[in-house]
Amino acid sequence: MEQVIGYTIGEANVLYAHALVSKARMGTYVILSYDEGEVLGLITSVVRGSRLIGDDFSDLETLGKIREFDNAKTTYMKANIRLIMDLSKGTTPDTPPPPGTPVKLAGDDVLRNLLQDSNDATITIGNLIGNEDVPVNINIRYLASRHLAILAATGSGKSNTVAVLSSGIAEIGGCIVIYDYHGEYINSDIREKHVIQPFINPLYLTSSEIAELMNIRENATNQQRVLRKAIKSLRGNIEKGVDSNSEFTQLLSDAIEAKGERSEKGYGEDKKAITDLLNKIEDFEDRYAYILRWDAPPVTSNLMLGRVNIVNLEGLDDNVIDAVISHYLKNILEARKAYKHGRQGLPFPVINVIEEAHIFLSNTDNTLTKYWASRIAKEGRKFGTSLIIVSQRPKGLDPGILSQMTNKIVMKIVEPEDQKYIMSSSDNLSEDLINQLPALAVGQAIIVGMIVRIPVLAKIRKFEGVLGGADPDVMAEWSKAKEKAEENERIGREISNMGEQL
Repeated sequence: MEQVIGYTIGEANVLYAHALVSKARMGTYVILSYDEGEVLGLITSVVRGSRLIGDDFSDLETLGKIREFDNAKTTYMKANIRLIMDLSKGTTPDTPPPPGTPVKLAGDDVLRNLLQDSNDATITIGNLIGNEDVPVNINIRYLASRHLAILAATGSGKSNTVAVLSSGIAEIGGCIVIYDYHGEYINSDIREKHVIQPFINPLYLTSSEIAELMNIRENATNQQRVLRKAIKSLRGNIEKGVDSNSEFTQLLSDAIEAKGERSEKGYGEDKKAITDLLNKIEDFEDRYAYILRWDAPPVTSNLMLGRVNIVNLEGLDDNVIDAVISHYLKNILEARKAYKHGRQGLPFPVINVIEEAHIFLSNTDNTLTKYWASRIAKEGRKFGTSLIIVSQRPKGLDPGILSQMTNKIVMKIVEPEDQKYIMSSSDNLSEDLINQLPALAVGQAIIVGMIVRIPVLAKIRKFEGVLGGADPDVMAEWSKAKEKAEENERIGREISNMGEQL
């Protein structure tokens, strides 16, 4: 029999009710029975007060005497309840509960049925806060089609959440790609990992991509025209097997200079545009020469099913990382489009994880990654290409992209501006839930969206292994460094003594 913990009081609507309760905690699910039905609710906040000791109480001596009485008879507890679902209809409630409606604890069986969708593949990401017997499952179909944002302050558990999700996706045979900014996942114990080096074959770069990487403005039409012709000529030579072992930038310079020689013979090419292009190639080479390799296969051929595909971006400059991520996003989306339209392409869906998303999906700066992520956010669902964006600075994210992340896993967020920004971009994250973010412990999260059937306050399970981004053991490292310094000093003294003896 379900335990009655209180009764509704005051006015209610179809979204919220208030209750006087004997016990409650944030994140507890309750059932309200009225109008011949049952409505599931979630306690989103709790306050405790005293009928004798109000906010304006100022007599310290009297307060001490009052405390000698039985507090249970003088104190009260009130809860705000968010009404979630009419259990008999499977829809949001259409009538509010009347005053005096019993508030009962929701049974584990009810919650398990709601959090486990038997019609779709799911992975277990954790359990309900305060109830380890009820697992929290993520719907993979909606994760792979509706996009997800993982938002949290530094050290709150973002990387652990990504590791748990990605390992689960790999275990059920899916394809996930992590663009590893800090080397957290490459240097982890993820058993299913498949590390990909960030090399790009210049033959698979379009003229417009190369122009973007060379910082050639769209209105620089002469430079754009000369570059297109030079690249076309270069590719023709490569396909014939000419100079295929040379550096791409050298071949491109040769092709542009060839245009200059033809210009002097009256072919009409713009000499200034050619000179400007040659100057820009030097900067282009300094930035991108490392990642350009003739032997690099098409990026989509690097992807493996049933593995956590990790693109190694550790130690690269942000502009290089931007080029790599955007190239992957572009080619994955286009390969999925080709396959869906009956042409040769990528025959399986792909989930892309962008770490440090506030850098590459900024609300102020335009990047190549931002352009292609925006394309995937808007149209990727139709082609089985989705995004997981991860950030500790939500207010730094592009609002258009963030609003497309209809699924959200939000962990501890203290900064009020970040909280407001998250709420303004979300239809399913209400103020009462946002207000709970500062109180969340490490690893705790609010999960909303189609990946869960009801809003969930969850404890994300700990990844079984080591992540490269874990906090360092500073005491151990200091101790080790001190021992090393003392050892070096000892060896130095011994060598010095040997020299004196000789």
